[in-house]
Amino acid sequence: MYHRIINFTLLAPSLWTMINQFNVKDNKNITIIKIADNKGVIIESYENSSLAGKQTAILVAMQSLKAQAMAKVLVEEGLEI
Repeated sequence: MYHRIINFTLLAPSLWTMINQFNVKDNKNITIIKIADNKGVIIESYENSSLAGKQTAILVAMQSLKAQAMAKVLVEEGLEI
């Protein structure tokens, strides 16, 4: 399995509304963890890195928040061993 882990700190707790849109019940590949009112982690799991490279909607949205100075975002990716 290949995982993408997105750690983030939101400028305002109200931005959780945007984060919650990624939490689709049918999609078992995405886990969202709320650590605090403005802090959380999104874990995406894929079969391989090629498939992860094609599924970038969440990554793009989070990077957009970072570009607008609405969140601090750290992205890490790697293979499960």
